[in-house]
Order: sequence, then C-alpha cells, then structure tokens
Amino acid sequence: MRLYHQPRTRSTRILWALEEIGAPYDLQLITREEKAESWFRAIHPLGRSPAAMLDGGPLFESAALAWQLADEHPSAGLAGAVGSYERAQQYQWSFFGMTELEAPLIDVARQLWSDEADATAVEKAQARFAANVAPVEDLMGDREFLVGDGLSVADIVLGSVVAFGRIAELAPLPAAVAAYVDRLEARPAMQRARAIQAAQS
Repeated sequence: MRLYHQPRTRSTRILWALEEIGAPYDLQLITREEKAESWFRAIHPLGRSPAAMLDGGPLFESAALAWQLADEHPSAGLAGAVGSYERAQQYQWSFFGMTELEAPLIDVARQLWSDEADATAVEKAQARFAANVAPVEDLMGDREFLVGDGLSVADIVLGSVVAFGRIAELAPLPAAVAAYVDRLEARPAMQRARAIQAAQS
C-alpha cells in the first residue's frame, strides 16, 4: 500500500493500523496544495486525506482503508471471521465511531476553528457527542477493547475518533473512555505512528 499522508488528519489512524500490522508500506507525505492537484483528485475526488493506492487501484475513506488492511492481513487479528458475530460488532462500532461520534466532533471543530464561533452551536454539538459516547462509556467500564479480548479495527476507527476529540480539546471524555484512549495511546504501534507524524510535521 502507498498511503498519501497528511499529518494531523484521519490518515493518522491508517498509519497506526499499518504499524499495528507490521507489513511494509510506502508513505508519501501530501501537502494541502497537492491535494488540490488533478493527479491527487484522480485518487480522492474530494482532495482529502487519507487516500491510498492499492494493488487494484485507489481507495479512500479512512474506515474503508482500515478494514481493507485488516482483511489483507488476517494474521494481525484485527478483524473477526466473515459472517461471525464478532465481525458484526466490529462493523457496528466502526460505523458508530464515524457517524455518531466523529460527526458532532467535526461540528464542534468547525465552530471553534472559525473566526466567529457560535457558542450555542458548540454547546449543542458537545451535548450530542456526550449523549452518543455514553454507550461507549458503559461498554468500556469493565473491558479493555470494544470487541473481544484484543485490539480490532473497531478500536482503530472509533478509538482514533475519541482520541481526536481529546487531543483537539473539542469535548470532554467520560473517565472510562479517557482511560480507553490512554491505553490505545500507550500502544507501541501508536507511539511509532505518532513519532512518524511528528517527524513529518
């Protein structure tokens, strides 16, 4: 895989997945200006990061890329067997992270990173995030990972979303979710991904 990576974007979660897997990859740093160029738009039509070039062609969307990596490298143990309940749960939490948790965080970010933040809009989005993250808090009260006894693609997707919320100071995390993020951030693969990102920033 060739990963087109821009630091401090969703491509960081794919860099983390690649480091967890331990397979070789080609990392190509992409700038904001390059993302607007026609050659990159042929890879990602909206000119966003992450995007990747696979053996069969281009692929974008971070959750799709994380799942593709899990399927390409089954020995890494990041995804349950096709058709299993374990895999269904991993799909569930991956999609939940993208739709129910990332969406309100992005709404907060758009306000806080604008010149004229709407405090009411921020409050509403943070309240939506708080309500939506409550099931994750309940789940993580007595377990280490979202599904089963080991890290899965669901943790990479959802975990990176809530980690983003904390790093960017977009919304407070419940104690159990904050502890979950601490465990993920302490993983050697995540540490390596952060170091690679820091070196390129």
